[in-house]
Amino acid sequence: MESLETRFWSKVDRSGECWLWTDAPSSNGYGYVKVDGKRRRAHRVAWELTNGPIPKGKGYHGTCVLHRCDVRLCVNPAHLFLGTNAENIADRETKGRGWMPRYRGADCAWAKITEAQVVEIRAASGPQTAISARFGISQQQVSRIRAGKRWAHQSPSLNTSAAAPNKEATQ
Repeated sequence: MESLETRFWSKVDRSGECWLWTDAPSSNGYGYVKVDGKRRRAHRVAWELTNGPIPKGKGYHGTCVLHRCDVRLCVNPAHLFLGTNAENIADRETKGRGWMPRYRGADCAWAKITEAQVVEIRAASGPQTAISARFGISQQQVSRIRAGKRWAHQSPSLNTSAAAPNKEATQ
C-alpha cells in the first residue's frame, strides 16, 4: 500500500512558487485529503509531513496553519506557518479577505443616511425623537451618531457629541 507521503505529494503541482494541490478542491477552496478515513485539509497535512505534528493549542480551533501566500490550494511548506485562531482572523482581515467587506458610511448597502445627513444630525437641536423621524432612523441611532459610536470614521471636527446631553435620550 502506498504511503501517505507518496500519495500526498503525487497530488501536488510543484512547478510554481506555490505548490498547488491538484486533487478536487472543496467548495470553500481548500484542498482535502483522506488520512486514516478522515477528511483533512491538505495544507495541514503538508505541514505535518514536513514539520511533524501540529501542537494542540488553546481554544476550540486549536492551532491554525496559515498561508503566507494567501492561496488556499498552496501546500508549499515554506508558505505555511502556525498561529492561533486570533492570528488567523487578524491575518485574514489584514489581507482583506474578511467574510464581509468593511464598507463604511454611505458606501454600506444598508445605510439609510448620507455623510451630509450625519453632519446635520450632529448639528441639529431639539428632541432626538424629532430628529430621528426627520431622517427616518431610530432615536437610538441618532444617539449613537452623536456619541461617535456610529459614523465614527467621519472627521472628529464634524462630531458635535460634546454638546449638552439630550434629556429625552436619558429617560
